[in-house]
Amino acid sequence: MNLKKYFGLALLLITLLTGCNNNITGLSPFSQTQTQTQQTKPSIEQFISPPTPDENQISIGTFNIQIFGKTKREKEDVVNKLVDIVDDYNIIAVQEFRDKEQKTIPFFLNKINENNNYNVIASERLGRSSAKERYAFYYDKNKIKYLNISFTYPDENDVFEREPFIAYFKTKNGNFDFLLANIHTQPKNATKEINALVEVFNYMQLKHPDEKDIIIIGDFNADGSYYDEDDSKLPLENKKYFWSIPDSFDTTMAKSDNTYDRIVFLKDKTFEDYAGKSGVDRLDKRYSSLNEKELKAISDHHPVWALFYTNKDSD
Repeated sequence: MNLKKYFGLALLLITLLTGCNNNITGLSPFSQTQTQTQQTKPSIEQFISPPTPDENQISIGTFNIQIFGKTKREKEDVVNKLVDIVDDYNIIAVQEFRDKEQKTIPFFLNKINENNNYNVIASERLGRSSAKERYAFYYDKNKIKYLNISFTYPDENDVFEREPFIAYFKTKNGNFDFLLANIHTQPKNATKEINALVEVFNYMQLKHPDEKDIIIIGDFNADGSYYDEDDSKLPLENKKYFWSIPDSFDTTMAKSDNTYDRIVFLKDKTFEDYAGKSGVDRLDKRYSSLNEKELKAISDHHPVWALFYTNKDSD
């Protein structure tokens, strides 16, 4: 039985019913849409909207901004929309910076900071081919502190096309500190790379034994023909790992229904900090007046996010 298909149909029905209710009450079609399922235990509150953390919460997001380099940064309208998206997140992992001159990451930070107070931590250019990419973490300096530790995972067996990039952060309000690993798997080798993320978790635990909160985030390509999300025998499907972006989310602009983008953490270590709320920030909901071509000029992925408490960390 294709559970994903049933979840998709259920979510569509709920969305349609919610839309009808919005028309009756006069709410905006961009109003927060919420459904709750038992896809994981305990259940996740699922949202189709940008994140709206409470005072004692932060939003952690991930966004594959498709081929973000010179061509895209010269499209002022697209860049303005990307700024509008990214500054809704307290911290967001970004994938697919492709820029030999390496000007796009600081350029984008400057655009964000025209009306904000953000900083960025970025990797070197990574990848086996000439189409190398950089990872970046953009974070709100009013909410998040960078703890001056960042490094690229030492991929001694050359499993990853682009090795995970890891950085250490702490909330300014509260005691939640955490290691974030940013990953963009190669689609044709996604299963092999996702399986190897178990070793990334292990490495991070050995390198930083005093830090229990380890979160791997990014474009996993964890669905469709690339990865069998229903195969419980795969290493990262072990119950010790909590997938806070459920299989029912559609995270891309494609006509197919796939959950490529994920946020995964160690359940027994970080679940106390997880606020139980996750979402997909659909571009077609944000910008409902844009046509498909205009939306895809922004990206072929939607951002996804999870909320975490700032004041419940016990490690």
